[in-house]
Amino acid sequence: MEQKKISDYEKYIRTEELLALQKTENEMCCEDELTFQVIHQIAELHFKLVIQYVHLAQKAMESDNLQKAIQQLRRVNIHVKQLPEVFNMVKVIPPMEYHTIRLALGQGSGQDSPGFNEILKLGPTLWPSFEKLLRERTLTVLELQKNLEADSTLFILMQELIQFDEGFQSFRHHHLQLVKRMIGLDTNSLKGIPAKILQRGISFEFYPELWKSISELTDLTGSSYNAKPLGSDKEN
Repeated sequence: MEQKKISDYEKYIRTEELLALQKTENEMCCEDELTFQVIHQIAELHFKLVIQYVHLAQKAMESDNLQKAIQQLRRVNIHVKQLPEVFNMVKVIPPMEYHTIRLALGQGSGQDSPGFNEILKLGPTLWPSFEKLLRERTLTVLELQKNLEADSTLFILMQELIQFDEGFQSFRHHHLQLVKRMIGLDTNSLKGIPAKILQRGISFEFYPELWKSISELTDLTGSSYNAKPLGSDKEN
């Protein structure tokens, strides 16, 4: 029997290996197990790219190459934005099939995702590099918030860091809502951990100093207190 000729595309993308990473039809506990497995594999590939871009952003920041750091963080933010939509595809799985798949996971949990956990560790490591850039320019975060012209490129970099933090928090919130929809929060994970414990992670911030500066700016401008109703300065 003549062996199938593999195209250069297939060789480069390694499609044979890639498409052999899922369970075969005979191995699946139900037909939607393929959907479940592929969705989570797609997510891990997104995580892999985010990790690479975070490392590249950090190197760029350490070498004072702000434009490259901005470029890499924008890439990070594109992928983080896609994650909720990737996991939305899980919702096509009927509830009973989802539980059939869940039981086939053993004690598996999304909280064990190596990519997700690596991003949780890596995210905060960008802060010392950014803080160093501020010191070299004798700026504080609040000063940069007050006057973006003090260093407009550094200001844009700061905005990308905030977007990364916000986007990952939003993704974690979305994932919690997905858990709520698919298995409920008043139950335990496959490791016996209450599902509600996921709620704690939503409040975790990569860059609390940046969020604090936003509140400080609001207080500094006076817009958080003593605001007058519109038209109150008009004569009666």
